[in-house]
Amino acid sequence: MVGEPNLPYLTQECIAQQLGISPAAVDLSNCKTSVFHSAIATFFAPSDTSGTRGMRRERIRSTPSWRGREPRRDCVFIVEDTHDLGMSGMNVVLVQLFFSLFYHDVLYPIALVDLFKKGGCDPVTGMWVVHPDTSHGIRNRTVLHLDSFLHAAHLIPVYGNHELPLDFHYSYSLNAFEGYYVNKYIDHHAHEIAF
Repeated sequence: MVGEPNLPYLTQECIAQQLGISPAAVDLSNCKTSVFHSAIATFFAPSDTSGTRGMRRERIRSTPSWRGREPRRDCVFIVEDTHDLGMSGMNVVLVQLFFSLFYHDVLYPIALVDLFKKGGCDPVTGMWVVHPDTSHGIRNRTVLHLDSFLHAAHLIPVYGNHELPLDFHYSYSLNAFEGYYVNKYIDHHAHEIAF
């Protein structure tokens, strides 16, 4: 499905981090697991009014077939440090798989994600730039609890000076480029958090 041979170990690391124990102490052999193709994020931006009318919902997708065609994998802002504001305390990930598991009668909603590294803010566009986090040419992945997800993110490739092949398909976009602008202009929510 996602071709990640380390998924069991990455899941153990995620659960161990949630519990504050060693990954070796987490036995997943009898866990019930479910796979999902989307998740709902509920949030409000600082300029939104509080209360039920100020809350927003958006669907974040990771599905092997979108409308009977190519896969759809959405990007997400994740909170890495609650003390730092804007992109200083966040990063962007590409969701490969949403799943949940019961471990000791507790439900853990989690996701397998591809990681990006922050490259700084572009002075011309005012947008942050991220690069795929790789080791030996392979994207680095991890499993994260959905509590770290904040909002969907929109990435724009840093195209450079080279022409794209005529047969370049849009579904390759999040895998084909060395850098991506984090589009803070996609909506006012992103504009207020991706500074």
